[in-house]
Amino acid sequence: MATSSCLPVVSLERLVNPTERQREFLAAVSEHDFILYGGEAGGGKSYILRWWLVLYLVWCYKVLGLRNVRTGLFCETYRTLSDRQVCKIRVEFPPWLGELSRSDDGLNFVLRREHGGGVIALRNLDDPTKYKSAEFAAIAVDELTLNPLSVFNLLRFRLRWPGVERPKFGAGTNPGGIGHAWVKKYWVTKEYPPELESKRGQFVLVKAKASDNPYVDPHYHEDLRTLPPEFAKQVADGDWNVYIGQYFPQFDPKIHVIRHAEAMARIQPWHTRSLSGDWGDKHPHCFHWHAKDERNCIITYRELWDRLTTEAEVGRRITAAEAQDFKLARLNGFVFSWDAGRLSPNALRGQPKSITQMLSETLGPRIPKPFPADSSPGVRLIRARLMSQVLYAGTWLISDACPKLVEAIPAMINDETKPEEMLKVDWNEASVGDDPVDSAGMGLQWMIGSTVKPDTVKLEEQIQAVRQQFAARIQPAKPGENWFNQFGGKAAKSKK
Repeated sequence: MATSSCLPVVSLERLVNPTERQREFLAAVSEHDFILYGGEAGGGKSYILRWWLVLYLVWCYKVLGLRNVRTGLFCETYRTLSDRQVCKIRVEFPPWLGELSRSDDGLNFVLRREHGGGVIALRNLDDPTKYKSAEFAAIAVDELTLNPLSVFNLLRFRLRWPGVERPKFGAGTNPGGIGHAWVKKYWVTKEYPPELESKRGQFVLVKAKASDNPYVDPHYHEDLRTLPPEFAKQVADGDWNVYIGQYFPQFDPKIHVIRHAEAMARIQPWHTRSLSGDWGDKHPHCFHWHAKDERNCIITYRELWDRLTTEAEVGRRITAAEAQDFKLARLNGFVFSWDAGRLSPNALRGQPKSITQMLSETLGPRIPKPFPADSSPGVRLIRARLMSQVLYAGTWLISDACPKLVEAIPAMINDETKPEEMLKVDWNEASVGDDPVDSAGMGLQWMIGSTVKPDTVKLEEQIQAVRQQFAARIQPAKPGENWFNQFGGKAAKSKK
Protein backbone atom coordinates (compact mmCIF):
# COMPACT_ATOMS: atom_id res chain seq x y z
CA MET A 1 0.00 0.00 0.00
CA ALA A 2 1.84 3.12 -1.19
CA THR A 3 1.68 6.32 0.80
CA SER A 4 -0.27 8.11 -1.89
CA SER A 5 -2.83 5.31 -1.89
CA CYS A 6 -4.03 6.22 1.61
CA LEU A 7 -6.16 9.02 0.08
CA PRO A 8 -7.39 7.63 -3.23
CA VAL A 9 -10.28 10.01 -3.87
CA VAL A 10 -9.90 13.78 -3.58
CA SER A 11 -13.53 14.25 -2.53
CA LEU A 12 -12.98 11.69 0.23
CA GLU A 13 -9.85 13.48 1.40
CA ARG A 14 -11.79 16.70 1.69
CA LEU A 15 -14.60 14.88 3.43
CA VAL A 16 -12.29 13.27 5.98
CA ASN A 17 -10.14 16.41 6.37
CA PRO A 18 -7.59 14.70 8.65
CA THR A 19 -5.42 16.62 11.08
CA GLU A 20 -1.66 16.52 10.65
CA ARG A 21 -1.37 13.85 13.36
CA GLN A 22 -4.10 11.78 11.72
CA ARG A 23 -2.26 12.08 8.40
CA GLU A 24 0.79 10.72 10.22
CA PHE A 25 -1.29 7.73 11.27
CA LEU A 26 -2.49 7.15 7.69
CA ALA A 27 1.06 7.39 6.38
CA ALA A 28 2.24 4.89 9.00
CA VAL A 29 -0.50 2.47 7.96
CA SER A 30 0.66 2.67 4.37
CA GLU A 31 4.16 1.53 5.31
CA HIS A 32 3.71 -0.74 8.34
CA ASP A 33 1.45 -3.57 9.48
CA PHE A 34 0.68 -2.81 13.15
CA ILE A 35 -0.01 0.82 13.97
CA LEU A 36 -1.16 2.24 17.29
CA TYR A 37 -2.60 5.75 17.51
CA GLY A 38 -2.31 6.26 21.27
CA GLY A 39 -1.88 8.80 24.02
CA GLU A 40 -3.97 11.72 25.20
CA ALA A 41 -7.75 11.87 25.16
CA GLY A 42 -9.23 14.09 22.47
CA GLY A 43 -6.73 13.22 19.76
CA GLY A 44 -9.38 12.05 17.28
CA LYS A 45 -8.45 8.34 17.48
CA SER A 46 -11.94 6.84 17.05
CA TYR A 47 -12.64 9.23 14.17
CA ILE A 48 -9.62 8.31 12.09
CA LEU A 49 -10.06 4.57 12.67
CA ARG A 50 -13.46 4.45 10.95
CA TRP A 51 -12.39 6.76 8.14
CA TRP A 52 -9.16 4.84 7.63
CA LEU A 53 -11.19 1.71 6.87
CA VAL A 54 -13.28 3.63 4.32
CA LEU A 55 -10.15 4.93 2.59
CA TYR A 56 -8.58 1.48 2.72
CA LEU A 57 -11.60 -0.19 1.09
CA VAL A 58 -11.68 2.38 -1.70
CA TRP A 59 -7.95 1.86 -2.24
CA CYS A 60 -8.44 -1.91 -2.47
CA TYR A 61 -10.98 -1.31 -5.25
CA LYS A 62 -9.20 1.48 -7.14
CA VAL A 63 -5.64 0.16 -6.92
CA LEU A 64 -5.94 -3.61 -6.41
CA GLY A 65 -9.17 -4.03 -8.35
CA LEU A 66 -10.78 -5.95 -5.49
CA ARG A 67 -14.52 -5.80 -4.83
CA ASN A 68 -16.44 -6.65 -1.67
CA VAL A 69 -13.35 -6.60 0.53
CA ARG A 70 -14.16 -7.09 4.20
CA THR A 71 -12.65 -5.17 7.13
CA GLY A 72 -13.54 -5.12 10.80
CA LEU A 73 -14.03 -2.30 13.33
CA PHE A 74 -14.05 -3.63 16.90
CA CYS A 75 -14.88 -2.35 20.38
CA GLU A 76 -14.89 -4.31 23.63
CA THR A 77 -18.71 -4.38 23.96
CA TYR A 78 -21.69 -3.66 21.72
CA ARG A 79 -22.62 -0.67 23.87
CA THR A 80 -19.20 0.96 23.45
CA LEU A 81 -19.30 0.09 19.75
CA SER A 82 -22.61 1.90 19.44
CA ASP A 83 -21.47 4.92 21.47
CA ARG A 84 -18.05 5.38 19.86
CA GLN A 85 -18.65 4.30 16.29
CA VAL A 86 -22.13 3.39 15.08
CA CYS A 87 -23.83 6.62 16.16
CA LYS A 88 -21.01 8.64 14.56
CA ILE A 89 -21.15 6.67 11.31
CA ARG A 90 -24.84 7.46 10.99
CA VAL A 91 -24.01 11.18 11.07
CA GLU A 92 -20.62 11.39 9.32
CA PHE A 93 -20.89 8.92 6.44
CA PRO A 94 -22.94 10.45 3.57
CA PRO A 95 -25.62 8.36 1.80
CA TRP A 96 -23.70 8.43 -1.49
CA LEU A 97 -20.83 6.58 0.22
CA GLY A 98 -22.82 3.60 1.44
CA GLU A 99 -25.28 2.48 4.09
CA LEU A 100 -25.61 0.62 7.36
CA SER A 101 -27.21 -2.77 6.95
CA ARG A 102 -27.78 -5.76 9.20
CA SER A 103 -27.00 -9.29 8.11
CA ASP A 104 -27.04 -12.66 9.83
CA ASP A 105 -23.60 -12.04 11.32
CA GLY A 106 -24.25 -8.50 12.58
CA LEU A 107 -24.21 -4.82 11.65
CA ASN A 108 -22.13 -3.67 8.67
CA PHE A 109 -21.42 -0.50 6.77
CA VAL A 110 -21.40 -1.41 3.06
CA LEU A 111 -19.89 0.91 0.45
CA ARG A 112 -21.88 1.43 -2.70
CA ARG A 113 -20.98 -0.62 -5.75
CA GLU A 114 -19.34 2.31 -7.54
CA HIS A 115 -16.89 2.53 -4.61
CA GLY A 116 -16.12 -1.19 -4.65
CA GLY A 117 -18.80 -2.59 -2.35
CA GLY A 118 -16.35 -3.03 0.51
CA VAL A 119 -17.64 -3.88 4.00
CA ILE A 120 -16.82 -2.54 7.46
CA ALA A 121 -18.05 -5.21 9.87
CA LEU A 122 -18.99 -3.49 13.16
CA ARG A 123 -18.28 -6.01 15.90
CA ASN A 124 -17.75 -6.34 19.65
CA LEU A 125 -15.14 -8.36 21.53
CA ASP A 126 -17.23 -9.83 24.35
CA ASP A 127 -16.41 -13.26 22.90
CA PRO A 128 -13.58 -13.03 20.33
CA THR A 129 -13.81 -16.75 19.57
CA LYS A 130 -16.86 -15.88 17.45
CA TYR A 131 -14.47 -14.73 14.74
CA LYS A 132 -12.29 -17.85 14.48
CA SER A 133 -13.59 -18.54 10.99
CA ALA A 134 -13.77 -14.93 9.82
CA GLU A 135 -11.35 -13.20 7.45
CA PHE A 136 -10.49 -9.50 7.29
CA ALA A 137 -8.25 -7.48 5.00
CA ALA A 138 -7.82 -4.91 7.77
CA ILE A 139 -8.78 -4.70 11.42
CA ALA A 140 -9.24 -1.61 13.60
CA VAL A 141 -9.68 -1.84 17.37
CA ASP A 142 -10.97 1.11 19.38
CA GLU A 143 -9.37 1.30 22.87
CA LEU A 144 -6.93 -1.58 22.49
CA THR A 145 -5.72 -1.52 26.11
CA LEU A 146 -9.16 -2.60 27.30
CA ASN A 147 -8.43 -6.03 25.85
CA PRO A 148 -6.04 -8.81 26.90
CA LEU A 149 -3.25 -9.99 24.62
CA SER A 150 -5.25 -13.10 23.68
CA VAL A 151 -7.70 -10.84 21.79
CA PHE A 152 -4.90 -9.30 19.73
CA ASN A 153 -3.49 -12.70 18.88
CA LEU A 154 -6.88 -14.05 17.83
CA LEU A 155 -7.62 -11.03 15.63
CA ARG A 156 -4.14 -11.08 14.14
CA PHE A 157 -4.78 -14.70 13.19
CA ARG A 158 -7.83 -13.56 11.17
CA LEU A 159 -5.90 -11.03 9.08
CA ARG A 160 -6.02 -12.46 5.57
CA TRP A 161 -7.77 -11.70 2.31
CA PRO A 162 -7.25 -12.98 -1.25
CA GLY A 163 -5.34 -10.43 -3.29
CA VAL A 164 -4.18 -8.40 -0.27
CA GLU A 165 -0.50 -9.14 0.32
CA ARG A 166 -0.15 -7.28 3.63
CA PRO A 167 -3.36 -7.00 5.69
CA LYS A 168 -3.31 -4.18 8.22
CA PHE A 169 -3.95 -3.85 11.94
CA GLY A 170 -4.66 -0.39 13.37
CA ALA A 171 -5.81 0.62 16.83
CA GLY A 172 -6.45 3.64 18.98
CA THR A 173 -6.14 3.79 22.75
CA ASN A 174 -5.31 5.70 25.91
CA PRO A 175 -2.98 4.24 28.56
CA GLY A 176 -4.65 2.08 31.20
CA GLY A 177 -6.80 -1.02 31.36
CA ILE A 178 -6.25 -4.75 31.47
CA GLY A 179 -4.13 -4.68 28.32
CA HIS A 180 -1.91 -1.77 29.32
CA ALA A 181 1.17 -3.92 30.03
CA TRP A 182 1.27 -5.85 26.77
CA VAL A 183 0.34 -2.85 24.60
CA LYS A 184 3.10 -0.82 26.24
CA LYS A 185 5.60 -3.60 25.59
CA TYR A 186 4.75 -3.98 21.91
CA TRP A 187 4.43 -0.32 20.91
CA VAL A 188 6.26 1.74 23.56
CA THR A 189 9.19 -0.21 25.03
CA LYS A 190 9.46 -2.53 21.98
CA GLU A 191 9.71 -5.85 23.81
CA TYR A 192 8.61 -8.92 21.87
CA PRO A 193 8.48 -12.69 22.27
CA PRO A 194 10.84 -14.63 19.96
CA GLU A 195 8.09 -15.42 17.45
CA LEU A 196 7.40 -11.70 16.89
CA GLU A 197 11.00 -10.52 16.59
CA SER A 198 10.81 -10.70 12.79
CA LYS A 199 7.90 -8.21 12.93
CA ARG A 200 9.63 -5.74 15.25
CA GLY A 201 9.93 -3.07 12.60
CA GLN A 202 6.24 -3.32 11.72
CA PHE A 203 5.00 -2.01 15.10
CA VAL A 204 4.68 1.79 15.01
CA LEU A 205 3.29 4.19 17.61
CA VAL A 206 1.77 7.50 16.52
CA LYS A 207 1.32 9.67 19.61
CA ALA A 208 -2.10 11.27 19.87
CA LYS A 209 -2.35 14.74 21.40
CA ALA A 210 -5.48 16.72 22.12
CA SER A 211 -3.57 19.87 21.22
CA ASP A 212 -3.15 18.49 17.67
CA ASN A 213 -6.90 18.31 17.15
CA PRO A 214 -8.29 21.71 16.04
CA TYR A 215 -11.85 20.44 16.48
CA VAL A 216 -11.46 20.04 20.25
CA ASP A 217 -12.37 22.96 22.49
CA PRO A 218 -9.11 24.59 23.69
CA HIS A 219 -10.35 24.40 27.28
CA TYR A 220 -10.82 20.63 27.03
CA HIS A 221 -7.17 19.84 27.72
CA GLU A 222 -7.11 22.26 30.66
CA ASP A 223 -10.20 20.57 32.10
CA LEU A 224 -8.50 17.19 31.86
CA ARG A 225 -5.75 18.45 34.16
CA THR A 226 -8.30 19.12 36.91
CA LEU A 227 -8.91 15.37 37.20
CA PRO A 228 -7.24 13.34 39.99
CA PRO A 229 -3.45 13.23 39.39
CA GLU A 230 -3.21 9.62 38.12
CA PHE A 231 -6.22 10.01 35.85
CA ALA A 232 -4.89 13.33 34.54
CA LYS A 233 -1.51 11.82 33.69
CA GLN A 234 -3.26 9.08 31.76
CA VAL A 235 -5.75 11.06 29.68
CA ALA A 236 -4.18 14.54 29.62
CA ASP A 237 -0.54 13.55 29.15
CA GLY A 238 -0.80 10.07 27.64
CA ASP A 239 1.64 8.85 30.31
CA TRP A 240 2.33 5.13 29.80
CA ASN A 241 4.16 4.84 33.14
CA VAL A 242 1.16 5.80 35.27
CA TYR A 243 -2.35 4.68 34.51
CA ILE A 244 -5.74 4.43 36.15
CA GLY A 245 -6.57 1.25 38.00
CA GLN A 246 -3.13 0.39 39.38
CA TYR A 247 -3.57 -1.74 42.48
CA PHE A 248 -0.25 -0.63 43.97
CA PRO A 249 0.05 3.09 43.18
CA GLN A 250 2.38 3.38 46.20
CA PHE A 251 5.06 1.42 44.37
CA ASP A 252 7.95 3.59 43.23
CA PRO A 253 11.02 1.82 41.81
CA LYS A 254 13.20 4.75 42.92
CA ILE A 255 12.17 4.09 46.52
CA HIS A 256 11.37 0.40 46.78
CA VAL A 257 13.95 -1.17 44.43
CA ILE A 258 17.60 -1.31 45.50
CA ARG A 259 20.70 -2.80 43.92
CA HIS A 260 21.37 -6.43 44.74
CA ALA A 261 24.77 -5.62 46.25
CA GLU A 262 23.14 -3.15 48.63
CA ALA A 263 20.47 -5.68 49.56
CA MET A 264 23.08 -8.31 50.46
CA ALA A 265 25.10 -5.77 52.45
CA ARG A 266 22.02 -4.98 54.57
CA ILE A 267 21.22 -8.60 55.37
CA GLN A 268 22.97 -9.77 58.57
CA PRO A 269 23.64 -13.36 59.72
CA TRP A 270 20.98 -13.17 62.45
CA HIS A 271 18.17 -11.89 60.23
CA THR A 272 15.18 -14.14 59.74
CA ARG A 273 15.08 -15.61 56.24
CA SER A 274 12.37 -17.44 54.38
CA LEU A 275 11.54 -18.80 50.94
CA SER A 276 8.17 -18.51 49.21
CA GLY A 277 6.91 -19.93 45.95
CA ASP A 278 3.95 -20.06 43.60
CA TRP A 279 3.88 -23.20 41.47
CA GLY A 280 2.81 -23.30 37.84
CA ASP A 281 2.41 -26.16 35.41
CA LYS A 282 1.38 -24.47 32.16
CA HIS A 283 2.21 -21.02 33.50
CA PRO A 284 5.52 -19.99 35.15
CA HIS A 285 6.51 -20.94 38.67
CA CYS A 286 8.08 -18.24 40.80
CA PHE A 287 10.14 -18.32 44.04
CA HIS A 288 11.47 -15.51 46.23
CA TRP A 289 13.97 -15.27 49.07
CA HIS A 290 13.22 -12.81 51.89
CA ALA A 291 15.18 -11.47 54.88
CA LYS A 292 13.80 -9.47 57.80
CA ASP A 293 15.81 -7.32 60.20
CA GLU A 294 15.18 -6.37 63.83
CA ARG A 295 13.23 -3.29 62.71
CA ASN A 296 10.76 -5.51 60.86
CA CYS A 297 11.94 -4.28 57.46
CA ILE A 298 11.78 -7.00 54.82
CA ILE A 299 14.09 -7.31 51.84
CA THR A 300 13.08 -9.59 48.97
CA TYR A 301 16.48 -10.22 47.47
CA ARG A 302 16.45 -13.19 45.08
CA GLU A 303 14.07 -14.58 42.49
CA LEU A 304 13.73 -17.84 40.58
CA TRP A 305 11.26 -17.68 37.68
CA ASP A 306 10.82 -20.20 34.90
CA ARG A 307 8.30 -22.37 33.10
CA LEU A 308 8.01 -25.85 31.57
CA THR A 309 10.51 -27.29 34.05
CA THR A 310 10.17 -30.43 36.18
CA GLU A 311 9.82 -30.35 39.95
CA ALA A 312 13.16 -32.11 40.34
CA GLU A 313 14.95 -29.49 38.24
CA VAL A 314 13.34 -26.66 40.20
CA GLY A 315 14.50 -28.32 43.44
CA ARG A 316 18.06 -28.43 42.17
CA ARG A 317 17.94 -24.78 41.10
CA ILE A 318 16.59 -23.70 44.49
CA THR A 319 19.35 -25.66 46.22
CA ALA A 320 22.04 -24.07 44.05
CA ALA A 321 20.67 -20.58 44.69
CA GLU A 322 20.47 -21.13 48.44
CA ALA A 323 24.08 -22.31 48.50
CA GLN A 324 25.12 -18.70 47.86
CA ASP A 325 23.77 -17.75 51.32
CA PHE A 326 25.92 -20.16 53.35
CA LYS A 327 27.11 -17.30 55.61
CA LEU A 328 23.55 -16.36 56.55
CA ALA A 329 21.20 -18.03 58.98
CA ARG A 330 19.31 -21.05 57.77
CA LEU A 331 15.92 -20.49 56.21
CA ASN A 332 13.21 -20.36 58.85
CA GLY A 333 10.47 -21.53 56.54
CA PHE A 334 9.44 -22.36 52.99
CA VAL A 335 5.83 -21.32 52.28
CA PHE A 336 4.51 -22.86 49.07
CA SER A 337 1.33 -22.85 46.97
CA TRP A 338 -1.39 -24.68 48.86
CA ASP A 339 -2.54 -26.38 45.65
CA ALA A 340 0.91 -27.93 45.12
CA GLY A 341 -0.28 -30.79 47.31
CA ARG A 342 -2.10 -32.27 44.33
CA LEU A 343 -0.59 -35.07 42.27
CA SER A 344 2.24 -34.05 40.02
CA PRO A 345 1.62 -34.44 36.27
CA ASN A 346 5.25 -35.61 36.06
CA ALA A 347 4.86 -38.33 38.66
CA LEU A 348 5.65 -41.88 37.55
CA ARG A 349 2.76 -44.23 36.95
CA GLY A 350 2.03 -46.44 39.91
CA GLN A 351 3.95 -44.08 42.23
CA PRO A 352 1.73 -41.02 42.56
CA LYS A 353 3.36 -38.10 44.33
CA SER A 354 2.36 -34.50 44.91
CA ILE A 355 4.21 -31.57 43.43
CA THR A 356 5.50 -30.72 46.89
CA GLN A 357 6.85 -34.26 47.37
CA MET A 358 8.54 -34.27 43.98
CA LEU A 359 10.12 -30.90 44.72
CA SER A 360 11.23 -31.85 48.23
CA GLU A 361 13.15 -34.91 47.06
CA THR A 362 15.81 -32.75 45.38
CA LEU A 363 16.03 -29.93 47.94
CA GLY A 364 19.31 -29.60 49.82
CA PRO A 365 19.68 -29.99 53.61
CA ARG A 366 19.71 -26.20 54.22
CA ILE A 367 16.19 -25.84 52.85
CA PRO A 368 13.21 -26.65 55.09
CA LYS A 369 10.35 -28.79 53.88
CA PRO A 370 7.74 -26.71 52.02
CA PHE A 371 4.46 -26.14 53.81
CA PRO A 372 1.19 -24.92 52.24
CA ALA A 373 0.38 -21.21 52.24
CA ASP A 374 -2.78 -19.92 53.89
CA SER A 375 -5.74 -20.79 51.68
CA SER A 376 -8.49 -19.18 53.75
CA PRO A 377 -11.30 -17.40 51.86
CA GLY A 378 -10.27 -13.85 51.03
CA VAL A 379 -6.59 -14.44 51.79
CA ARG A 380 -5.48 -13.09 48.39
CA LEU A 381 -7.10 -9.76 49.24
CA ILE A 382 -5.43 -9.81 52.66
CA ARG A 383 -2.01 -10.36 51.09
CA ALA A 384 -2.58 -7.60 48.54
CA ARG A 385 -3.52 -5.15 51.29
CA LEU A 386 -0.49 -6.22 53.29
CA MET A 387 1.74 -5.50 50.30
CA SER A 388 0.13 -2.08 49.91
CA GLN A 389 0.77 -1.29 53.59
CA VAL A 390 4.44 -2.25 53.63
CA LEU A 391 5.03 -0.36 50.37
CA TYR A 392 3.37 2.71 51.83
CA ALA A 393 5.34 2.40 55.08
CA GLY A 394 8.60 1.87 53.23
CA THR A 395 9.30 -1.36 55.15
CA TRP A 396 9.58 -3.56 52.06
CA LEU A 397 12.54 -3.31 49.71
CA ILE A 398 13.10 -5.38 46.59
CA SER A 399 16.43 -6.24 45.02
CA ASP A 400 16.91 -5.57 41.34
CA ALA A 401 17.73 -9.29 41.15
CA CYS A 402 13.93 -9.82 41.20
CA PRO A 403 13.05 -8.37 37.76
CA LYS A 404 9.78 -10.28 37.32
CA LEU A 405 8.44 -9.03 40.65
CA VAL A 406 9.51 -5.46 39.86
CA GLU A 407 7.72 -5.73 36.52
CA ALA A 408 4.57 -7.35 37.91
CA ILE A 409 3.78 -5.01 40.83
CA PRO A 410 2.99 -1.85 38.79
CA ALA A 411 1.08 -3.94 36.22
CA MET A 412 -1.47 -5.20 38.77
CA ILE A 413 -4.87 -3.50 38.43
CA ASN A 414 -8.17 -3.40 40.28
CA ASP A 415 -10.89 -5.89 39.45
CA GLU A 416 -13.74 -3.73 38.13
CA THR A 417 -16.32 -6.25 39.34
CA LYS A 418 -14.73 -6.28 42.82
CA PRO A 419 -12.96 -2.91 43.17
CA GLU A 420 -11.18 -3.80 46.42
CA GLU A 421 -9.58 -6.89 44.93
CA MET A 422 -6.63 -7.34 42.60
CA LEU A 423 -7.51 -8.63 39.14
CA LYS A 424 -6.25 -12.10 38.32
CA VAL A 425 -3.79 -11.68 35.43
CA ASP A 426 -2.53 -14.76 33.62
CA TRP A 427 0.93 -15.06 32.17
CA ASN A 428 1.42 -14.60 28.44
CA GLU A 429 4.32 -13.80 26.15
CA ALA A 430 3.92 -10.05 26.79
CA SER A 431 2.87 -10.06 30.44
CA VAL A 432 4.63 -11.62 33.40
CA GLY A 433 1.22 -12.14 35.03
CA ASP A 434 0.50 -12.13 38.76
CA ASP A 435 2.57 -15.17 39.74
CA PRO A 436 5.52 -13.10 41.09
CA VAL A 437 3.13 -10.99 43.19
CA ASP A 438 1.40 -14.08 44.56
CA SER A 439 4.75 -15.65 45.45
CA ALA A 440 6.04 -12.55 47.22
CA GLY A 441 2.69 -12.05 48.97
CA MET A 442 2.87 -15.51 50.51
CA GLY A 443 6.34 -14.75 51.83
CA LEU A 444 5.39 -11.36 53.25
CA GLN A 445 2.35 -12.77 55.03
CA TRP A 446 4.49 -15.39 56.74
CA MET A 447 7.40 -13.05 57.49
CA ILE A 448 5.47 -10.30 59.26
CA GLY A 449 6.40 -10.43 62.95
CA SER A 450 9.46 -9.49 64.92
CA THR A 451 13.08 -10.44 64.50
CA VAL A 452 15.15 -10.36 67.68
CA LYS A 453 18.90 -9.95 67.52
CA PRO A 454 20.53 -12.98 69.21
CA ASP A 455 22.03 -12.43 72.71
CA THR A 456 25.47 -13.57 71.51
CA VAL A 457 25.44 -10.89 68.82
CA LYS A 458 24.29 -8.24 71.31
CA LEU A 459 27.11 -9.24 73.74
CA GLU A 460 29.74 -9.12 70.99
CA GLU A 461 28.52 -5.64 69.97
CA GLN A 462 28.77 -4.44 73.59
CA ILE A 463 32.29 -5.82 73.95
CA GLN A 464 33.30 -4.16 70.72
CA ALA A 465 31.85 -0.83 71.92
CA VAL A 466 33.85 -1.03 75.17
CA ARG A 467 37.01 -1.82 73.24
CA GLN A 468 36.50 1.23 71.04
CA GLN A 469 35.91 3.48 74.05
CA PHE A 470 38.98 2.06 75.80
CA ALA A 471 41.18 2.53 72.74
CA ALA A 472 40.03 6.13 72.39
CA ARG A 473 41.33 6.97 75.88
CA ILE A 474 44.86 5.68 75.23
CA GLN A 475 47.39 8.34 74.21
CA PRO A 476 50.74 7.49 72.61
CA ALA A 477 53.46 7.17 75.29
CA LYS A 478 56.43 9.50 75.34
CA PRO A 479 59.86 8.00 74.64
CA GLY A 480 61.06 6.09 77.71
CA GLU A 481 57.71 6.38 79.47
CA ASN A 482 55.76 3.29 80.40
CA TRP A 483 52.22 3.31 79.01
CA PHE A 484 50.88 2.46 82.48
CA ASN A 485 51.91 5.92 83.78
CA GLN A 486 49.25 7.49 81.59
CA PHE A 487 46.65 6.12 83.98
CA GLY A 488 48.34 7.36 87.16
CA GLY A 489 50.27 4.18 87.90
CA LYS A 490 53.98 3.64 88.41
CA ALA A 491 56.21 1.74 86.12
CA ALA A 492 57.11 -1.68 87.46
CA LYS A 493 60.63 -1.89 88.88
CA SER A 494 63.06 -4.27 87.37
CA LYS A 495 63.82 -7.37 89.43
CA LYS A 496 67.46 -7.12 88.44
